[in-house]
Amino acid sequence: MRPAIRLRVLIGEDERYRGRPLFEALVLAAREQGLAGATVFKGFMGYAPHADIASAGILRLAENLPVVVDIVDEAERIEGFLPFVRRAVREGLVIRSEVLAEQVLPGEVR
Repeated sequence: MRPAIRLRVLIGEDERYRGRPLFEALVLAAREQGLAGATVFKGFMGYAPHADIASAGILRLAENLPVVVDIVDEAERIEGFLPFVRRAVREGLVIRSEVLAEQVLPGEVR
């Protein structure tokens, strides 16, 4: 395991950046900048300050559900990505945390 930074961006699924979903723009920009990896998680329920609770209940499928974008890489690479995040995210929460990461590749003997 080696030290890394996890960048977690919490946004609404309806948030957009230059015409595309913000979560998609974040992942594509992370890949373009060569970051190690990114994953998007869609929440079933959540809320933010000054907002109603969003839920995936049967009658509320069109709500602006919460989305989490997780990106993990070395500290310097995450720092280089933050200017894009600051430009793109208009409303949300950005969390940086220190983690230990180990990449496991197919066929790798451990």
